[in-house]
Amino acid sequence: MLFGLSPKVDRRELFGRDAELEFIKAQIVAGNWVIVAGQRMMGKTSLVRVALSELGREGFRSIYVNLMGIKSLRGLLQRLEEAWRGALGGIDASINLSLGPFQVDLRRRADRSNLLGFLLGINENAVIAMDEVQELAPATPHLLRVLGNVFASNPRVRFIFTGSYMGLMKMLLDSGPDSPLYGRPPVEVRLRPFTVDQSTAFLSRGFEELGISFKNHEEVVERLDGVVGWLTLFGNYHGVRGLELGDALKRAVEEGEKIIRSELAHFLEGRDADLHLAVLEAAKRESRWSGIKRGAEIILGRRLDDRTITNALNALVEGNIIEKTADGYRIADPIMRNMDFWTARQ
Repeated sequence: MLFGLSPKVDRRELFGRDAELEFIKAQIVAGNWVIVAGQRMMGKTSLVRVALSELGREGFRSIYVNLMGIKSLRGLLQRLEEAWRGALGGIDASINLSLGPFQVDLRRRADRSNLLGFLLGINENAVIAMDEVQELAPATPHLLRVLGNVFASNPRVRFIFTGSYMGLMKMLLDSGPDSPLYGRPPVEVRLRPFTVDQSTAFLSRGFEELGISFKNHEEVVERLDGVVGWLTLFGNYHGVRGLELGDALKRAVEEGEKIIRSELAHFLEGRDADLHLAVLEAAKRESRWSGIKRGAEIILGRRLDDRTITNALNALVEGNIIEKTADGYRIADPIMRNMDFWTARQ
């Protein structure tokens, strides 16, 4: 069902992403690793889950790992083992390699408590999808070394990464000469919001599946733009749960705000929250750098140097919260554009 809230696993449930799906599959088959990027609620997880399902039918062992809350390689290994439970017989050491604390000894089976040993010991074609990979930012240097060795030593293992342009994701894309992945960066697939026509078609198909005649596309798309997650949430409230149009739209926005505030709080951990929230508040009304700087200074009641504003904007851009356009800056999410960041910050 198009308006189902769980991530999709079948192509028939996936709307408007056939080209991206075929591209991901072709890249994995060719031996490349892939990054699926984009703002929240853009359907990244569904796209990856469908790709894994279809690659599984083409002979790949497919593993999906959600990394929310995982900050260490030990935590990643535990998630991988849980995902591969019952299939560990396919892990068998066939190499002799030492890399800092990560060692594999040819004379015995790969140490399953060891991430590098686990990955290098996979002896069948496998594709591992790591969702929300920016969560591993604290372990970035170690993980990059592990990934670099896996890329060079075990071509049977391919990766799909999803998440925002923070921490590890940025380093994977922009790996410099000192990076273990230098010269072999993953291929990027960036999901964009649906166009107005695509959003209208998505709503029409979803309501047709439910046997409902729906004619208020313009009102819904104007409020929710082309963000498939918000459109799906509205469709579920209105078409599945039977809420009236206005109530369904209101509930979708309210639920969206809860999700956004939770993710924004996560983004602000370790950052100057007041500064970034003031920049966000200013960006609701201003698009130019100078206007955002002036607006943030008024909100905070103090002067800000140029570097401080630039660094805050760059962090928000990398987090897919603000997007950089030809005209300046713009809050990416349609629900977020209407939220109160400053007075509700507590």
